[in-house]
Amino acid sequence: MSGRALTELIVAQPWWLSGLLLAALPLCRQRDDEQVFGWTGWLPPDPLGLWRARLEIALGMLAIVATVLGLAGLASPATTIEKTGSGAEILVLLDRSASMDSALQEKGAKTPLTDKYAEPKKRKIARTALAGFAAGRPHDAIGLMMFSENQFQVMPFNMRPDMIQAAIQAGGVGSGLGNTDVGSAMLAALRTFDDRPDSGSRIIMLVSDGGAQIAPAVRLQIADGLKRNRIALYWIYLRSYNQPALADSDSAEFDGVVEVAMHRYFRSLSTPYRAFEADNQASMQRAIEAVGRQQMLPITYQLPVPQVDRAALCYLIAALACAVLWLLRRSTRSGVPT
Repeated sequence: MSGRALTELIVAQPWWLSGLLLAALPLCRQRDDEQVFGWTGWLPPDPLGLWRARLEIALGMLAIVATVLGLAGLASPATTIEKTGSGAEILVLLDRSASMDSALQEKGAKTPLTDKYAEPKKRKIARTALAGFAAGRPHDAIGLMMFSENQFQVMPFNMRPDMIQAAIQAGGVGSGLGNTDVGSAMLAALRTFDDRPDSGSRIIMLVSDGGAQIAPAVRLQIADGLKRNRIALYWIYLRSYNQPALADSDSAEFDGVVEVAMHRYFRSLSTPYRAFEADNQASMQRAIEAVGRQQMLPITYQLPVPQVDRAALCYLIAALACAVLWLLRRSTRSGVPT
Protein backbone atom coordinates (compact mmCIF):
# COMPACT_ATOMS: atom_id res chain seq x y z
CA MET A 1 0.00 0.00 0.00
CA SER A 2 1.05 3.56 -0.54
CA GLY A 3 1.40 6.05 2.31
CA ARG A 4 -1.90 7.60 1.26
CA ALA A 5 -3.67 4.23 1.43
CA LEU A 6 -2.37 3.55 4.94
CA THR A 7 -3.60 6.84 6.36
CA GLU A 8 -6.80 7.35 4.36
CA LEU A 9 -9.09 4.34 4.27
CA ILE A 10 -12.84 3.95 3.91
CA VAL A 11 -15.25 1.03 4.25
CA ALA A 12 -18.32 0.41 2.12
CA GLN A 13 -20.30 -1.47 4.81
CA PRO A 14 -19.31 -0.15 8.26
CA TRP A 15 -21.65 -2.46 10.17
CA TRP A 16 -19.29 -5.36 9.42
CA LEU A 17 -16.73 -3.69 11.70
CA SER A 18 -18.62 -4.97 14.74
CA GLY A 19 -17.09 -8.33 13.84
CA LEU A 20 -13.69 -7.02 14.95
CA LEU A 21 -14.71 -8.03 18.48
CA LEU A 22 -14.17 -11.63 17.38
CA ALA A 23 -10.45 -10.88 17.13
CA ALA A 24 -10.29 -11.39 20.92
CA LEU A 25 -11.19 -15.09 20.60
CA PRO A 26 -7.59 -16.33 20.06
CA LEU A 27 -6.72 -14.81 23.45
CA CYS A 28 -9.02 -17.27 25.19
CA ARG A 29 -7.36 -20.45 26.53
CA GLN A 30 -8.42 -23.70 24.88
CA ARG A 31 -8.66 -27.05 26.73
CA ASP A 32 -6.84 -29.00 24.01
CA ASP A 33 -3.84 -26.70 24.50
CA GLU A 34 -3.42 -27.88 28.11
CA GLN A 35 -1.25 -30.83 29.20
CA VAL A 36 -1.08 -32.35 32.71
CA PHE A 37 2.27 -32.52 34.53
CA GLY A 38 2.88 -33.66 38.10
CA TRP A 39 5.17 -30.77 38.86
CA THR A 40 5.93 -27.94 36.41
CA GLY A 41 9.22 -27.31 38.15
CA TRP A 42 10.60 -30.33 36.32
CA LEU A 43 9.88 -28.67 32.95
CA PRO A 44 12.87 -26.96 31.33
CA PRO A 45 12.55 -23.31 30.17
CA ASP A 46 10.95 -23.10 26.70
CA PRO A 47 11.25 -19.51 25.36
CA LEU A 48 10.84 -20.76 21.78
CA GLY A 49 7.56 -22.45 22.64
CA LEU A 50 6.37 -19.30 24.41
CA TRP A 51 7.05 -17.11 21.38
CA ARG A 52 5.50 -19.73 19.13
CA ALA A 53 2.29 -19.63 21.18
CA ARG A 54 2.26 -15.85 20.97
CA LEU A 55 2.75 -16.04 17.19
CA GLU A 56 -0.20 -18.41 16.86
CA ILE A 57 -2.41 -16.00 18.80
CA ALA A 58 -1.26 -13.06 16.66
CA LEU A 59 -1.88 -14.98 13.43
CA GLY A 60 -5.37 -15.94 14.55
CA MET A 61 -6.21 -12.33 15.43
CA LEU A 62 -4.74 -11.11 12.13
CA ALA A 63 -6.82 -13.60 10.12
CA ILE A 64 -10.04 -12.48 11.84
CA VAL A 65 -9.30 -8.75 11.49
CA ALA A 66 -8.32 -9.07 7.81
CA THR A 67 -11.45 -11.11 7.01
CA VAL A 68 -13.75 -8.60 8.72
CA LEU A 69 -12.11 -5.65 6.93
CA GLY A 70 -12.50 -7.47 3.62
CA LEU A 71 -16.20 -8.07 4.29
CA ALA A 72 -16.58 -4.39 5.24
CA GLY A 73 -15.23 -3.37 1.82
CA LEU A 74 -11.98 -1.69 2.81
CA ALA A 75 -10.77 0.75 0.14
CA SER A 76 -8.54 3.75 -0.47
CA PRO A 77 -10.77 6.72 -1.40
CA ALA A 78 -10.59 8.55 -4.71
CA THR A 79 -8.43 11.63 -4.45
CA THR A 80 -6.09 13.89 -6.39
CA ILE A 81 -2.36 14.28 -6.14
CA GLU A 82 -0.42 17.39 -7.08
CA LYS A 83 2.41 17.06 -9.57
CA THR A 84 4.76 19.47 -11.29
CA GLY A 85 5.78 19.18 -14.93
CA SER A 86 6.33 21.21 -18.07
CA GLY A 87 3.21 22.16 -19.96
CA ALA A 88 0.17 24.42 -19.86
CA GLU A 89 -3.57 24.66 -19.38
CA ILE A 90 -4.88 24.90 -22.93
CA LEU A 91 -8.45 25.61 -23.96
CA VAL A 92 -8.85 24.82 -27.66
CA LEU A 93 -11.61 27.00 -29.12
CA LEU A 94 -12.43 25.31 -32.42
CA ASP A 95 -14.57 26.96 -35.08
CA ARG A 96 -17.38 24.62 -36.12
CA SER A 97 -19.21 26.92 -38.48
CA ALA A 98 -20.28 25.82 -41.95
CA SER A 99 -17.25 27.44 -43.58
CA MET A 100 -14.96 24.92 -41.83
CA ASP A 101 -16.54 22.18 -43.96
CA SER A 102 -15.04 23.66 -47.11
CA ALA A 103 -11.60 22.89 -48.50
CA LEU A 104 -8.58 24.98 -47.58
CA GLN A 105 -7.63 26.59 -50.88
CA GLU A 106 -4.00 27.40 -51.55
CA LYS A 107 -2.97 30.01 -54.06
CA GLY A 108 -3.34 28.61 -57.57
CA ALA A 109 -5.81 25.90 -56.54
CA LYS A 110 -8.26 24.96 -59.29
CA THR A 111 -10.94 23.28 -57.16
CA PRO A 112 -13.86 25.69 -56.68
CA LEU A 113 -14.69 26.67 -53.11
CA THR A 114 -18.28 25.60 -53.69
CA ASP A 115 -17.30 21.94 -54.19
CA LYS A 116 -18.45 20.29 -50.94
CA TYR A 117 -16.46 17.15 -51.72
CA ALA A 118 -13.16 19.00 -52.16
CA GLU A 119 -10.29 17.98 -49.90
CA PRO A 120 -8.59 18.65 -47.59
CA LYS A 121 -11.34 20.20 -45.51
CA LYS A 122 -10.38 22.82 -42.97
CA ARG A 123 -11.90 20.95 -40.05
CA LYS A 124 -9.95 17.80 -40.97
CA ILE A 125 -6.68 19.72 -41.19
CA ALA A 126 -7.37 21.30 -37.81
CA ARG A 127 -8.28 18.00 -36.13
CA THR A 128 -5.21 16.20 -37.49
CA ALA A 129 -2.85 18.92 -36.25
CA LEU A 130 -4.56 19.20 -32.86
CA ALA A 131 -4.44 15.43 -32.34
CA GLY A 132 -0.69 15.39 -32.96
CA PHE A 133 -0.21 18.42 -30.74
CA ALA A 134 -2.09 16.82 -27.82
CA ALA A 135 -0.28 13.49 -28.23
CA GLY A 136 3.09 15.20 -27.82
CA ARG A 137 2.15 17.07 -24.63
CA PRO A 138 1.26 14.51 -21.92
CA HIS A 139 1.50 17.04 -19.07
CA ASP A 140 -0.94 19.56 -20.52
CA ALA A 141 -4.45 19.98 -19.15
CA ILE A 142 -6.46 20.36 -22.36
CA GLY A 143 -10.08 21.39 -22.76
CA LEU A 144 -12.06 21.57 -26.00
CA MET A 145 -14.88 23.93 -26.88
CA MET A 146 -16.52 24.33 -30.28
CA PHE A 147 -18.50 27.28 -31.51
CA SER A 148 -20.49 28.72 -34.37
CA GLU A 149 -23.44 30.99 -33.56
CA ASN A 150 -23.44 29.29 -30.14
CA GLN A 151 -20.71 27.54 -28.21
CA PHE A 152 -20.68 24.13 -26.58
CA GLN A 153 -18.09 22.46 -24.40
CA VAL A 154 -16.97 19.12 -25.82
CA MET A 155 -14.59 18.28 -22.97
CA PRO A 156 -13.58 20.09 -19.76
CA PHE A 157 -9.91 20.33 -18.85
CA ASN A 158 -8.49 16.83 -18.89
CA MET A 159 -5.12 15.07 -18.86
CA ARG A 160 -6.21 11.64 -20.10
CA PRO A 161 -4.78 11.12 -23.62
CA ASP A 162 -7.58 8.75 -24.70
CA MET A 163 -10.32 11.20 -23.74
CA ILE A 164 -8.52 14.12 -25.36
CA GLN A 165 -8.08 12.26 -28.64
CA ALA A 166 -11.71 11.10 -28.61
CA ALA A 167 -12.92 14.66 -28.04
CA ILE A 168 -10.81 15.98 -30.93
CA GLN A 169 -12.12 13.29 -33.27
CA ALA A 170 -15.68 14.13 -32.22
CA GLY A 171 -15.17 17.45 -33.98
CA GLY A 172 -15.49 15.65 -37.30
CA VAL A 173 -19.02 14.39 -36.66
CA GLY A 174 -21.83 16.07 -38.57
CA SER A 175 -21.88 19.28 -40.56
CA GLY A 176 -20.97 22.81 -39.58
CA LEU A 177 -23.58 25.07 -38.03
CA GLY A 178 -24.53 28.62 -38.97
CA ASN A 179 -22.21 31.57 -38.69
CA THR A 180 -19.31 32.54 -36.41
CA ASP A 181 -19.73 34.41 -33.11
CA VAL A 182 -16.17 34.76 -31.85
CA GLY A 183 -17.04 37.25 -29.09
CA SER A 184 -19.48 34.98 -27.24
CA ALA A 185 -17.17 32.00 -27.75
CA MET A 186 -14.25 33.89 -26.20
CA LEU A 187 -16.33 34.82 -23.16
CA ALA A 188 -17.41 31.18 -22.71
CA ALA A 189 -13.79 30.05 -23.01
CA LEU A 190 -12.67 32.58 -20.40
CA ARG A 191 -15.30 31.36 -17.93
CA THR A 192 -13.75 27.88 -17.94
CA PHE A 193 -10.68 29.35 -16.19
CA ASP A 194 -12.58 31.32 -13.53
CA ASP A 195 -12.93 28.50 -10.98
CA ARG A 196 -9.55 26.87 -11.60
CA PRO A 197 -6.48 27.54 -9.43
CA ASP A 198 -3.76 29.41 -11.27
CA SER A 199 -1.15 26.67 -11.62
CA GLY A 200 1.06 27.96 -14.43
CA SER A 201 0.91 28.81 -18.11
CA ARG A 202 -2.58 29.32 -19.58
CA ILE A 203 -3.63 29.46 -23.22
CA ILE A 204 -6.73 29.94 -25.32
CA MET A 205 -5.99 28.52 -28.77
CA LEU A 206 -8.51 29.92 -31.23
CA VAL A 207 -8.65 27.82 -34.42
CA SER A 208 -10.83 29.50 -37.01
CA ASP A 209 -11.00 30.28 -40.72
CA GLY A 210 -12.45 33.74 -40.26
CA GLY A 211 -13.28 36.57 -37.94
CA ALA A 212 -16.39 38.31 -36.69
CA GLN A 213 -17.49 41.69 -35.45
CA ILE A 214 -17.03 41.95 -31.68
CA ALA A 215 -19.16 44.50 -29.84
CA PRO A 216 -17.31 47.13 -27.74
CA ALA A 217 -18.82 45.86 -24.47
CA VAL A 218 -17.76 42.30 -25.30
CA ARG A 219 -14.27 43.51 -26.17
CA LEU A 220 -13.92 45.01 -22.69
CA GLN A 221 -15.06 41.76 -21.07
CA ILE A 222 -12.61 39.73 -23.14
CA ALA A 223 -9.72 42.04 -22.26
CA ASP A 224 -10.63 41.90 -18.56
CA GLY A 225 -10.96 38.10 -18.55
CA LEU A 226 -7.62 37.54 -20.27
CA LYS A 227 -5.87 39.88 -17.85
CA ARG A 228 -7.63 38.58 -14.72
CA ASN A 229 -6.82 34.95 -15.49
CA ARG A 230 -3.39 35.67 -17.02
CA ILE A 231 -4.19 33.93 -20.30
CA ALA A 232 -2.21 34.08 -23.53
CA LEU A 233 -4.26 34.08 -26.74
CA TYR A 234 -3.15 32.32 -29.91
CA TRP A 235 -5.15 32.55 -33.12
CA ILE A 236 -4.47 29.95 -35.80
CA TYR A 237 -6.06 31.46 -38.88
CA LEU A 238 -6.94 28.91 -41.59
CA ARG A 239 -6.72 31.25 -44.56
CA SER A 240 -7.72 30.43 -48.11
CA TYR A 241 -5.96 32.26 -50.93
CA ASN A 242 -8.89 34.64 -51.50
CA GLN A 243 -8.91 35.84 -47.88
CA PRO A 244 -6.80 38.76 -46.59
CA ALA A 245 -3.43 38.08 -45.00
CA LEU A 246 -2.97 39.27 -41.44
CA ALA A 247 0.45 40.58 -42.44
CA ASP A 248 -1.42 43.28 -44.39
CA SER A 249 -3.55 44.28 -41.40
CA ASP A 250 -1.96 47.74 -41.15
CA SER A 251 -3.08 48.67 -44.64
CA ALA A 252 -6.10 51.00 -44.81
CA GLU A 253 -7.27 48.93 -47.77
CA PHE A 254 -8.48 46.24 -45.35
CA ASP A 255 -10.17 48.46 -42.77
CA GLY A 256 -13.55 46.91 -43.48
CA VAL A 257 -12.41 43.26 -43.32
CA VAL A 258 -13.62 41.51 -40.13
CA GLU A 259 -10.58 39.22 -39.88
CA VAL A 260 -8.25 42.22 -39.99
CA ALA A 261 -10.37 44.15 -37.48
CA MET A 262 -10.36 41.21 -35.07
CA HIS A 263 -6.59 40.78 -35.44
CA ARG A 264 -6.04 44.47 -34.73
CA TYR A 265 -8.19 44.22 -31.62
CA PHE A 266 -6.37 41.14 -30.30
CA ARG A 267 -3.05 42.83 -31.01
CA SER A 268 -4.09 45.87 -28.95
CA LEU A 269 -4.62 43.78 -25.80
CA SER A 270 -2.21 44.11 -22.89
CA THR A 271 -2.00 40.31 -22.56
CA PRO A 272 0.18 38.04 -24.76
CA TYR A 273 -1.19 37.41 -28.25
CA ARG A 274 0.16 35.79 -31.39
CA ALA A 275 -1.45 34.95 -34.71
CA PHE A 276 -0.42 32.19 -37.10
CA GLU A 277 -1.64 31.78 -40.66
CA ALA A 278 -2.11 28.36 -42.19
CA ASP A 279 -3.04 27.78 -45.82
CA ASN A 280 -2.26 24.04 -45.98
CA GLN A 281 -1.57 21.03 -43.77
CA ALA A 282 2.16 21.76 -43.51
CA SER A 283 1.73 25.37 -42.40
CA MET A 284 -0.96 24.30 -39.93
CA GLN A 285 1.49 21.83 -38.43
CA ARG A 286 4.20 24.50 -38.22
CA ALA A 287 1.79 26.85 -36.44
CA ILE A 288 0.86 24.18 -33.89
CA GLU A 289 4.52 23.36 -33.28
CA ALA A 290 5.32 27.05 -32.78
CA VAL A 291 2.67 27.28 -30.06
CA GLY A 292 4.09 24.16 -28.42
CA ARG A 293 7.62 25.55 -28.33
CA GLN A 294 6.50 28.73 -26.60
CA GLN A 295 4.37 27.05 -23.96
CA MET A 296 6.57 24.42 -22.29
CA LEU A 297 6.74 26.19 -18.93
CA PRO A 298 6.62 24.76 -15.37
CA ILE A 299 3.07 23.88 -14.38
CA THR A 300 1.49 22.40 -11.27
CA TYR A 301 -1.42 20.13 -12.05
CA GLN A 302 -3.84 17.88 -10.20
CA LEU A 303 -3.81 14.20 -11.18
CA PRO A 304 -6.97 12.26 -10.24
CA VAL A 305 -6.44 8.94 -8.49
CA PRO A 306 -9.44 6.56 -8.54
CA GLN A 307 -10.70 4.61 -5.54
CA VAL A 308 -8.72 1.41 -4.95
CA ASP A 309 -10.45 -1.68 -3.54
CA ARG A 310 -8.41 -3.25 -0.72
CA ALA A 311 -10.80 -6.13 0.09
CA ALA A 312 -8.88 -8.63 -2.05
CA LEU A 313 -5.66 -7.73 -0.23
CA CYS A 314 -7.41 -8.28 3.11
CA TYR A 315 -8.60 -11.74 2.04
CA LEU A 316 -5.09 -12.60 0.85
CA ILE A 317 -3.59 -11.58 4.21
CA ALA A 318 -6.23 -13.63 6.05
CA ALA A 319 -5.54 -16.67 3.88
CA LEU A 320 -1.78 -16.43 4.43
CA ALA A 321 -2.24 -16.04 8.19
CA CYS A 322 -4.48 -19.12 8.28
CA ALA A 323 -2.00 -21.12 6.19
CA VAL A 324 0.93 -20.27 8.47
CA LEU A 325 -1.19 -20.98 11.56
CA TRP A 326 -2.22 -24.37 10.15
CA LEU A 327 1.41 -25.30 9.46
CA LEU A 328 2.43 -24.32 13.00
CA ARG A 329 -0.39 -26.34 14.57
CA ARG A 330 0.33 -29.33 12.34
CA SER A 331 4.01 -29.36 13.26
CA THR A 332 3.12 -29.04 16.96
CA ARG A 333 0.75 -32.00 16.93
CA SER A 334 3.13 -34.17 14.91
CA GLY A 335 5.83 -33.60 17.52
CA VAL A 336 3.68 -34.66 20.53
CA PRO A 337 3.33 -38.43 21.17
CA THR A 338 -0.21 -39.76 21.44
